[in-house]
Amino acid sequence: MHDELYQVAYKDIEEKEIDEALWLKSMSHAMGDKTKAKWTYIELRVNQLLRDPSLRHSASKKVRKPTHQSGAYMMWISILFCISIVSAAVVVDFTKMTLVLSSGFYLLDLQSLLFILPTAILFGIAATSWRTYGRCWTYTLGSAKPVSISEAHSVARCLNVMGNVSWKMGILGTLIGGALILKSLEQIDNVNDALTVAFLTLVYGLLFKLISYVAEQRVLNLYTIK
Repeated sequence: MHDELYQVAYKDIEEKEIDEALWLKSMSHAMGDKTKAKWTYIELRVNQLLRDPSLRHSASKKVRKPTHQSGAYMMWISILFCISIVSAAVVVDFTKMTLVLSSGFYLLDLQSLLFILPTAILFGIAATSWRTYGRCWTYTLGSAKPVSISEAHSVARCLNVMGNVSWKMGILGTLIGGALILKSLEQIDNVNDALTVAFLTLVYGLLFKLISYVAEQRVLNLYTIK
């Protein structure tokens, strides 16, 4: 119980939702030193919550403590399964039931990947913050942990933005590839390059959108649903 109350008090400061009267008292005890006042505030806030059950109940809603850990493993399994299914669709010749491993290289294109991922990540960071972006993967792929609901919503928002940007960039890449094809119809090599961009940017964009969507729903389910 005490650990959770300390976390609530810390979140008050982090999210700038402090009790003003308590903060003034903390500043007084710390002789105007803001750094010391923060730690004094935490102690006073915890004592306040311990004395008042109704206030403690209300404040504890700020922290969502997940009770299950298996989702992290399922997230990893789901990603690997998705990649395996896509890879199998490319490398397996279902008419002859044979493996054509060389076909797998058709799905690898650094140019198309760089067209999608950096833009999606930067827009996600722009919509939230670097810290929130880092939490996208620790909250999703790591073990569940107590976090504030506002933090969880920020992480879900970052994942949502990255997913939406990725598939829209995929469509943009397809349109650019189509334009290059029309411009290079007489040059076979250029047409092949344009087809690669047109096809794989959309594939990468949709795959990243799929992963981001599942990650977003995991975060919302674990940390925001009561």
